[in-house]
Amino acid sequence: MNTARQVLLIYNAAAGKRRVAQELEPIITGLTRAGCLVTACPVGEGPGAPELLAAYPDRFDAVVCCGGDGTLHYTVNDVMALPRPLPVGYLPFGSTNDFAASAGLRRPLEENCAGIGRFAPQALDLGRFNERHFCYVAAFGMFTAVSYQTPQATKNLLGHFAYVLEGVLRLDLSQGWKATIQVDDETLEGEFWYCSVSNSRYIGGMAVPEQGAVQLDDGLFEVMILRKPQTLPQARRLVTCLMSQKPDGELLYLLQAKRVRAVFDEPTGWTLDGEASPQVTEADIRVEPGRLELLV
Repeated sequence: MNTARQVLLIYNAAAGKRRVAQELEPIITGLTRAGCLVTACPVGEGPGAPELLAAYPDRFDAVVCCGGDGTLHYTVNDVMALPRPLPVGYLPFGSTNDFAASAGLRRPLEENCAGIGRFAPQALDLGRFNERHFCYVAAFGMFTAVSYQTPQATKNLLGHFAYVLEGVLRLDLSQGWKATIQVDDETLEGEFWYCSVSNSRYIGGMAVPEQGAVQLDDGLFEVMILRKPQTLPQARRLVTCLMSQKPDGELLYLLQAKRVRAVFDEPTGWTLDGEASPQVTEADIRVEPGRLELLV
């Protein structure tokens, strides 16, 4: 067995319909058998991860979070605030687990614990949204909340583009977000329905377009942008683009970029890893290559 590693386990007992609370003993046992000395910290009760990491700056070798993508989001932001960021382990128990699916962590608990115990971190790209980090997606627009409220069976049936189309049909088509969006050296202006900047093969439980081109460590994020159609012919063309999964470079854009900057006429809400963020009039989004050390 390797030298025992001290890990801080952050767990969300409510995640996965309270499955974490029911399986906490197997989680700790699995990590212990993998060679970890575990200090457990529940989310929302007593001193949190920032306080424990500050109080014991040299105690832990890694931070392991157990819950959904939201738990991972907050854990990674806590870790990145440290003077010396620690490797992160992830035991997915959420309802969506987009990041886990992309990173190959949809495995039995014992395999994920063993991967953490091997302590061979993989350097993955991390996103920065203004002063905050995100693991796999930053998005604004009319679909950002809807994608997390739809049953998985519906997502599987419709697929990504058809699901977006379903969102268009169910939502207020007059709604739009006026913005100037700069994607590396390309600038887009006008009214938009949706924009996502992602480093994931799944968003909201759905496979992203051109999934095979997504690499989690290539220093590039995938950018999907939908303009708001201004005429009926444009709306029909957007439907065709969505159904055929082919961007036209006018209404539907699929791009890769290292940096995206969006400026809005009015404060606009974004979601980061499925979690709501404060409204902003300017969003500066950058890739931080290899910043996240993930124990896999």
